[in-house]
Amino acid sequence: MNKILILILVVPLFSIAQSSYNMTLLGSYEWPTTEGSDIWGWVDPVTEDEYALVGLNDGFSCVNVTDPSNPIEEFYISDLNSTWRDIKTWGNYAYVTTEADAGLLIVDLTDMTGNTYWHVSQFTNPTTSAAVSFTAAHNLYIDENGICYIFGASSNSGGSPSDGAVFLDVASNATSPVYLGEWNDEYIHDGMVRGDTMYAGCIYTGDLYIVDVSDKSNPFVLGTHQTPSSFTHNAWVSDDGNYVFTTDEKPDAYIGSYNISDMSNIQEVDRIQSNPESNSIPHNTHVDGDFLVTSWYRDGTTIHDISNPNSLVQVAYYDSYVGSGDGFDGCWGTYPFLPSGNIISSEINSSNNQTGQLMIYERGFSSACYLEGNVTDGNTGNSISGATVVILNTTIPNSSSSTLSGFYSSGNADSGTFDVVFSITGYISDTLQATLMNGQVVVLDAILYIDPNMPLLGCMDPLATNFNPNANIAVAYGGEVDNAFSTGSYYNGNRHLIFDASAELLIKSAVFYAEDPKTITFELRNSNGVVIDDTTHYVIPGQQQLTLDFEVPIGTSMELGISSGGSSLYRNNDDASYPYNIGSIMNITGNSANDPDYYYFYYNIEIEIPCESISTAIPNIVKSDRKLLKITDVLGREVQGNSNQTLFYLFDDGTVERRVTVGI
Repeated sequence: MNKILILILVVPLFSIAQSSYNMTLLGSYEWPTTEGSDIWGWVDPVTEDEYALVGLNDGFSCVNVTDPSNPIEEFYISDLNSTWRDIKTWGNYAYVTTEADAGLLIVDLTDMTGNTYWHVSQFTNPTTSAAVSFTAAHNLYIDENGICYIFGASSNSGGSPSDGAVFLDVASNATSPVYLGEWNDEYIHDGMVRGDTMYAGCIYTGDLYIVDVSDKSNPFVLGTHQTPSSFTHNAWVSDDGNYVFTTDEKPDAYIGSYNISDMSNIQEVDRIQSNPESNSIPHNTHVDGDFLVTSWYRDGTTIHDISNPNSLVQVAYYDSYVGSGDGFDGCWGTYPFLPSGNIISSEINSSNNQTGQLMIYERGFSSACYLEGNVTDGNTGNSISGATVVILNTTIPNSSSSTLSGFYSSGNADSGTFDVVFSITGYISDTLQATLMNGQVVVLDAILYIDPNMPLLGCMDPLATNFNPNANIAVAYGGEVDNAFSTGSYYNGNRHLIFDASAELLIKSAVFYAEDPKTITFELRNSNGVVIDDTTHYVIPGQQQLTLDFEVPIGTSMELGISSGGSSLYRNNDDASYPYNIGSIMNITGNSANDPDYYYFYYNIEIEIPCESISTAIPNIVKSDRKLLKITDVLGREVQGNSNQTLFYLFDDGTVERRVTVGI
């Protein structure tokens, strides 16, 4: 989303420059000298007043937000300085962790003077009567049974430190919790628990872990799955318990959606970014009914509709930070569960003074509008995979690709009638109209026809105007034929093959081996790593041949790779035999690991050598005299031919071309 500087006078306390959609800022509270961290909410059972409980670098704050236009800090508790401070509640008590050596802070919320609180670091093990202690922890969660799960805590249980989860009973004694057990298999950065199941973000392994904690003394793993950017920050389960959503705390990372109906075979079913290609970083996400409410650092607070977990759609945002990119600024946490429906968010440094701030939002969003259908070849009736589908003139960007079966799914925040562009290299793009309605699925199928004015590599389509059965055709295969020549494994790093091309050619297809179902973008890059061509496919577990249609120029040290890590594609780690010469014009010389034994991802590569002199072989080719009407960005807004972004070129013959011009 673009950052638009607008002066908004909400209350006399503040004025902030913001960009927003389907959310309204009701009020804010600013701390003058310290930055903010995480947030939780609490409702007084007697007065029904609503409170924001906010972690700060130098302590803990309780703010009354019953009147969102006039938030009032009821009390503040000074504590050891720490960037990380997290809060959860049980009954009338707040529980606060920090990575400073302050133990567990327990605050009596019925005393609005802030004078009643405890620092606790010793917990009794009723089984052994031994004392278990921790002084620092990253995060915590308290389930519906009053069991407190301390994440990333160092404990002395068993004489060895635990960085997983320590289980404490706070229901039986709120101010003197009892130790129940712990899970130590991996470090847990953040997580949540429902019933007897813990959903854990194990950030350093890059995995979602699902753990059975019914027996606190003997928890065991039910299933694991790697997340899109392999840096799993947090996880939250859907209300029906069938899906889990995760965030990766990395630039340009995603919210991941997983079907966990079979925990021994977790399936990723979708992933989505808030602001593609901006390098923004997601942080914490929470399920609130049919919506995900996510703190997205420099992109602020974002809302996604998850009523169809296989097709996530962003429906709202409030961009509280003036600026963009991959910094750890802006929105740290959100809390969407207040009875009023208001959403409260904690800001690290989004205030006028670049200090901590509390934001209070009113919802203006509703269920998403869904669009889906199939893309097929008008001549053959075959499915077209990798076709780009863009709904134009929307406020929130959207772009999807058709799968191997030709199916696509997309959506938009708001209803209305929209132009939808279907495009893929080699075909005439088509623009269709769709009338979208909130909470409903609209089916829109597209039929695309081969572009007769494009030189067809291979010249094999008899319906093309430039068809010449006598044109020279050359098809070649090369690289490793399959992955059976040596040992290997599924790999999640961002590696590529390196090759030279002595003539222009088309990399038509290749064979890949996938571990998990997921969407992967495959890339052709030049020697500087700049993307020349790409295509996106939804892969399924096992072997598959994927159409690439990479148009390769003459060059050296070019790259065949993937857009990012986390692909789980197969690579061999022994006995590669470089160079691999394909058709005498393409030579695979090595790999990005600089290890001659490794071979990455692309097997049985199929290339087409262009037909010789297509333009002279067919002298009467009809040249297109189409005129450029306008250039738009992914939001449908008319722009100039800016570099370093995806643009759509609209011509008077109805065709649309997607282009990316790389500038310095």
